[in-house]
Parts: sequence; structure tokens; C-alpha cells
Amino acid sequence: MRTASRNGVVHRVCAALVASPLAGLLLVGGWCHQGFAQAAPAAAKATTKPGATAPAAKPAVTKPAPIPAAPPAKPAVPPKADTSKTAPKDEPPPAPESSFQRTKDGWNIFYTFYGPKKGVRPGKAVVPIIMLHGWHGQGSEYAELATILQHWGFASIVPDFRGHGRSLNVRRRKANGEEEDKLVKADDLTPLDLEGMVNDVETMKRVLLDKNNEGELNLEMLTLVASDVGAIAALNWSALDWSFPITPAFKQGQWVKALVLLSPQQTFKRLNANAALGQPAVSRQLSILIAVGDQQQRDLSEAKRIHSRLERLRPAVAPEERATKQDLFFLPAPTPLQGVKLLDRALPVGGGIMRFLDLRLLRKQEEFPWAEVKNPLG
Repeated sequence: MRTASRNGVVHRVCAALVASPLAGLLLVGGWCHQGFAQAAPAAAKATTKPGATAPAAKPAVTKPAPIPAAPPAKPAVPPKADTSKTAPKDEPPPAPESSFQRTKDGWNIFYTFYGPKKGVRPGKAVVPIIMLHGWHGQGSEYAELATILQHWGFASIVPDFRGHGRSLNVRRRKANGEEEDKLVKADDLTPLDLEGMVNDVETMKRVLLDKNNEGELNLEMLTLVASDVGAIAALNWSALDWSFPITPAFKQGQWVKALVLLSPQQTFKRLNANAALGQPAVSRQLSILIAVGDQQQRDLSEAKRIHSRLERLRPAVAPEERATKQDLFFLPAPTPLQGVKLLDRALPVGGGIMRFLDLRLLRKQEEFPWAEVKNPLG
């Protein structure tokens, strides 16, 4: 009975999206499946039991013509391993690793790194993802998404923002010049602390840079997944990342290539993403997926404003070229849920993220060659 109920929810979700005028941008190649359980990059490899065949996804019927359908999506959670003596042992992905890293403005940021499952793709072809939670949230909210992405060969680093979760410790300088560590929670963050949230993102990038140089991942395909207030930090850091000048000796920025924004906001307290949304790389170059629950009018309107602002600055894409050229997507989910809660298995957002990563990164790997990055000055 519960299964039937969940299937009914999924069918209603799909029906609602097919009816949307934006369906042609999103419901392609099997995006609408039972949450993460059946949505994954077409490029990922999976094993099935002997004699089993994967059901083909029904193509979406939309006007204008949708993106050419990809091969049927494979389940996001690999099938159970064959326990027979002749079957090779299916190793699980590595256990998550947690640690702290100090930002340049003194915050000790707690993070968890979810390394990719071995054998899915070479280390230098692994897409790294930074996942940023929202206000009064914490990184553990992304644990399920990060774990699923591990199985499909992605690497994710998930921090607690300053003043959130376990990132409560900051080193301050006293009047006498001595330094002391203080505990500061989110509601006590100063305007300067809020603006410094981009340093939390930069610090996570530094961790990934070390792993890039060890050949564990390819930082040239860096992606950010961010929720509500975290989306402001993601946009502002992306604009900062693309503002560094290009030098022949050392690559300083231009790492981030894709953004997934869950119920994004443009302003919060002293935080503001308006300048970042007008930055040329953000407004015209980065691949961006915006997802929002369409049953909360304020959140829906804000997401639409951000999408419309970006859409006006990007050239129109012909229907037959969407699979290769479209880089801005809008995914309204039929729910009042917002932010990280949009990743609920009954909703299409998780599958949409997987499809987005496949189209905009995995299928374009030749555009993002791996390289070791060393500062000649040490």
C-alpha cells in the first residue's frame, strides 16, 4: 500500500511537470523517476543480475521539441551484489572523512568529504562538488545526496557554514594584540562575518585543490550545490572565482563550471547576490540549474526572478541544440518544500540534478582537461 502511494505521488509529480511550459527543458532522457532510486547519469556504469533488463524510460512529449532523449536512466543505487562465489566482490564507496579547516579570517570550518566509489571512472575524471546548506542548517542535510553521488563516481565536500553545526569556533584578536578562540552561533554573526562566508567556500576549494593535485579528482569541473542563503554565498564566491586574472604561470580561479541553486535568494540581511548575478561569467557562462517548490509563492517568485534575469542575458537555444548548448534550466517541483528538502525522494529534483551533471559535465569532459596546479612561489 505504501509503495502504491509513493508511485502515485511520483506519477502526479511527473504529470505536473509535463504540463509545465518548461517541461521541454527538463523532462528528457528519464528525468522523472522515483526520486534518486531511478535517476542517474546516463554515462554511469552499473551491473545487473544475469538475464535482467533495464526498463526503458518513456520519452517526454512536449512542445517545443525536447532535448534528444538519452539512453534510459540507470538506478542511482546500484543493484544488490551477486553473492555467489564466482561473482567479484562489489566494494562500497569509501567511508566519509570529517575534519576541520581554518579560513583566512579565522573560522575553524567543519566539513565532511565523500570520496567517489573506486572503479566508476578514473580519478582525473571525477567531478568535485561543494554542497552548501541554508540558514540555521548544517552540512549533514546533504548526506543522502552525497552518498548517492559517491556510488556514481562523484566526490563531494560538505561544510558547516561559520556559526552553524560544528563550525562555531573563530579566532579573534583582543585589544592587547593577543588571540583567543570564541564560540559564535549563527544569530550572533556580524555583517562582516556574513560577508566572509565566501571564505568558507574558498577554504573548501583549497581542500579539493590538494586532492586534484593528488589525481583524485578534476577541479576543472567544480560544481556547487547550494540552498537558499547558501545560494548567495555560492553566487558571490563564483563571481569572485571568475574575477581572478589569468596568468601563464599559475591558475588562480575560474574553477567553478556549474551551479545547482535550491530555492535561491538574492538578499538576506547584509548578504546580496545582485552584483554576482551581473558578473559576466555567472550571468552568461556557467551552467545553472534552479529548483524551487512551486507551492510557496514567495520562494517561487524569487527563483523566477533570478532565472529571468539570467535568461535575458543568454542567447536563445534552438530545440534541436538543447542537448549540447542549453546551460540554464528551471525546475519547479509540485511541493511546498524548499531548500535542501527539495531532495525528497518523491520529488524530481534529485533526478534533475543527476541529469544536469551528466549533460553539462560528464558529456563535456574533453572541455575540462585535468592539470596539476602548483604555485611557482610556493
